[in-house]
Amino acid sequence: FKASMAPARRSLMTRAVGGQPARICMARRSLLLLLLSAHPMAWAALRQPVRWQRRQFISTGVGALGAEAVWRHAVAGAAAAAEVRNWLPREDLAALCADAQASFAAGHFKPDALASYGQKNKAGTGQGFDAKSDRMVMPSFYPSTGFDGPWADPKLGDAAARGRFRTRMAGVKAQLAMQLQDRPSLLANTAQTHEMSYTRYGPGASLPRHTDEHHYELKKAHPVASGDENVKRLNQQGHIGYVQQAEATRRSVTWLVYLNDDWNAAVDGGELRVHERLQPSAARVGARGPDLQIGWLRATATQPEEPVFLDARRPGVANCCLVVCAGDGVKRDLSFAPFSASPALYLAGGDFFARKLLIGDSRDAKRFHLIDAPKSAASAYLPAVGDAGEDGGERVRDIAPEGGTLVLFDSVSIPHEVLATRGRERLALSGWFHEKLYFA
Repeated sequence: FKASMAPARRSLMTRAVGGQPARICMARRSLLLLLLSAHPMAWAALRQPVRWQRRQFISTGVGALGAEAVWRHAVAGAAAAAEVRNWLPREDLAALCADAQASFAAGHFKPDALASYGQKNKAGTGQGFDAKSDRMVMPSFYPSTGFDGPWADPKLGDAAARGRFRTRMAGVKAQLAMQLQDRPSLLANTAQTHEMSYTRYGPGASLPRHTDEHHYELKKAHPVASGDENVKRLNQQGHIGYVQQAEATRRSVTWLVYLNDDWNAAVDGGELRVHERLQPSAARVGARGPDLQIGWLRATATQPEEPVFLDARRPGVANCCLVVCAGDGVKRDLSFAPFSASPALYLAGGDFFARKLLIGDSRDAKRFHLIDAPKSAASAYLPAVGDAGEDGGERVRDIAPEGGTLVLFDSVSIPHEVLATRGRERLALSGWFHEKLYFA
């Protein structure tokens, strides 16, 4: 790994705005080298000098080091998305965009689960599902059946361009597995787990706010569409039950690479809107081994922003407990007593019910907020939620889907949506790196 870092370090010392050599004093240069070689986590702690353009370091090779560094910086400091512009080489960008367009014209795309909203009437217009103006995908495999999809078919389209991209993303995945804490199983290459597809939004298409992955225990209580198709299939085949199995995985890291080279978000829309936390997290977000994050304790004047996890390994039928994790890794229970996977976590107004029914200390209850507001028939009658979120602790950030941009974020902790496109199709590559699924 040190050998692979050497070119990146040399690039870091010489690159600056406009391609001119950076004027870095020898003392700062020596300190930076010492920090980088001592421990890679120091990268996230460095404060970037004004003239450095760290995101420009991603444009050569597989770009795994740079993408991983940006990702780690985002997750170590806040529940935020990492955005890396000009990450995909232009020749690959052109080839993949052309392949996606030709594949759509040839009929290799299909509506996916998250596009089901398009089958309903839209905003009272009476318009039903329209494949040309909704979200469609060309997947590498179908998790619900276990069959390969057209993206992986070597006989279709520009399979060579797709192969180069697959290799490039494998490099990113391997680097994340080595450098992120608690995610070594990202490195595993179990067949039909790491999802990859072309995604197309037609003119006017959008996607409502959602998160990409949920705790397995909550899926047992209330099945959800996001990320659990492979688990459903293994369950149907009798491979899981309540036993930990090596082949069962969950979505861990969401990634996107945009393919429209001439996209102007001010005119064309289609931005990815991520709902990030306003304050940095005191501890790592997303997961702590088998314990997946489901909420937050909002920061106050004297208390930091703290992630809340669901521990579903308590003995007995009532096996769940909400726990908060401090910056030093110490956990404490929030629930006054263990509970069974509760429908309160899925009712509209779920924050209210969770605070009243599941959290013991009223001071914690006042700060508690679920990552994503549950939806039900009653949601339409609740007040609209602004940019600050239901608890006032969020901020929105819109990422323009400009060609070549790579976006990475945690699949559990980042609610996101896609704003409507205007007058043209929006193309991307999208997918999820999976990690081992732990069962209670």
